[in-house]
Amino acid sequence: MPPKAEITKESVLNAAFDLVREEGFEGLTTRRVARRLNCSTQPIYSVYGSMEAVKEDVFGRAVRFALARIETYENADNEPVMNMAIGCLLFAKNEKRLFRAIFLSEYGAYDNNKLYEAMRAAFLQLDDRFGDMEERRLRRLFLKLAMFWIGMGAMINAGALELDVEEATKMIEEMYEALKAQEGLA
Repeated sequence: MPPKAEITKESVLNAAFDLVREEGFEGLTTRRVARRLNCSTQPIYSVYGSMEAVKEDVFGRAVRFALARIETYENADNEPVMNMAIGCLLFAKNEKRLFRAIFLSEYGAYDNNKLYEAMRAAFLQLDDRFGDMEERRLRRLFLKLAMFWIGMGAMINAGALELDVEEATKMIEEMYEALKAQEGLA
């Protein structure tokens, strides 16, 4: 008889993350994770304690994964903030379920402070001029731009618009230029 596979926190997290990536948070259940790991549900509760703890870790991994993917888009002709926005649009297009899980699910909305802080930290590192801005103005600039690019990403993700990434990029560039001018950064 082959030895039983050891179920670790990492193996549970990997299986759960893959499920969310393929099906969203709706597909994440203890039974489905157990089926992926070829075990009963008991080992999952033994290493994690609760499904809520699994979801919390999956959401954290999803945010880190998304930011890593978003940050891989690079065009030397763009300002770094524009590259982040375009990276988000491409993530919305290419990682449909994960985009929805992070930005549009009830779980994402419930735990959006992690997402907001991670995106905001990445945003702040993109431009030296942000370091000199008053916190309230910086927060407003980030929120305006993020709402625009995440909203546009949601529309691309859902197929609600016949809009390709190039057209969306032009719109975001126009919005960003207007916001920079409004904030005295142009």
